[in-house]
Amino acid sequence: MTRWLKNFLGIVIIGLLLWYLAKHWDSVKGLVNLKLSTIIYLFVAMTVGVVVGSYTIQHLMATFGIRPGFGEMFHLHNATILLNYMPMKFGTLYRANYLKRHYGLIYAHFTVLFIYLLLLMTTAAAVVGLIVLLTVYRLNRYETFLLAIIFLAVLVFSVALIFIPLPAIKGTNKLTITLHNLAQGRKMMTENKFDLCVNMLLATGCFLSSSVQLAIIYHSMGQNVHPAGYLVLGAVAYVTMFLGITPGSLGLRELALALGAVALGIDFNVGSLAAVIDRAVFLVWSFTICIASTLYLWYKSPQDFKKTETDAVS
Repeated sequence: MTRWLKNFLGIVIIGLLLWYLAKHWDSVKGLVNLKLSTIIYLFVAMTVGVVVGSYTIQHLMATFGIRPGFGEMFHLHNATILLNYMPMKFGTLYRANYLKRHYGLIYAHFTVLFIYLLLLMTTAAAVVGLIVLLTVYRLNRYETFLLAIIFLAVLVFSVALIFIPLPAIKGTNKLTITLHNLAQGRKMMTENKFDLCVNMLLATGCFLSSSVQLAIIYHSMGQNVHPAGYLVLGAVAYVTMFLGITPGSLGLRELALALGAVALGIDFNVGSLAAVIDRAVFLVWSFTICIASTLYLWYKSPQDFKKTETDAVS
């Protein structure tokens, strides 16, 4: 029931935004100016983001002694993007199953990899967003101050989860063995500080591509936004993408981007329209390139799409 409520929530939010834009269409239709060159730039930025994201996952997996090919990780990343529009983050479950089948990555270590990917990206986005708000916008609006508080909370929470020490876990039952594997994976992820910094830089590159994509959209709409403001919007986009409240953060990401635009002094109508265009680009990528990658992986290994028993110890 909960997963269907999440689907319903995402549809309701995006539906309300579309209804709002339709109601105010006369005031925003003149802003839509998607030339062929603009569309090409948007998909180039999208491609860069997916490439960097795929390489980030490939680099993180090396922590566990696994070195898959980049092309394989590119297709797997695309398939995950597409399948995450299904309930229960099916794309993430598929990726976990794929990596265990093909590379022996136990579920506990995949959980650590997934959580650290999330934490590194939210940390990078929150740091950059907070710096921009403090140095460029100087918290000169109530909305900007509130957004800074949110970034600060995300930063503190993420850093604490990355570095806070864990107690030693002993025992021989399934739960304690699983917890031990999680702690072991976490130790492997954090003990090499250089690799951790490299992963952080890669995570920063992921959300910077989102910032560039939003900058292209706002520029096509003729909006005069401070260049640093796109870093804030990119940070908002990436933080909300990983919340997982709705499939693919559908609706939630658009609402967050519209409210983030208001915090930067941009009209809500303009922010909503830019967010919807950004989602449209994402959906076109998902239902073209991502479908092609998913079909390729299915053709290559159809058994990966079948339900398997989850070993709690692993």
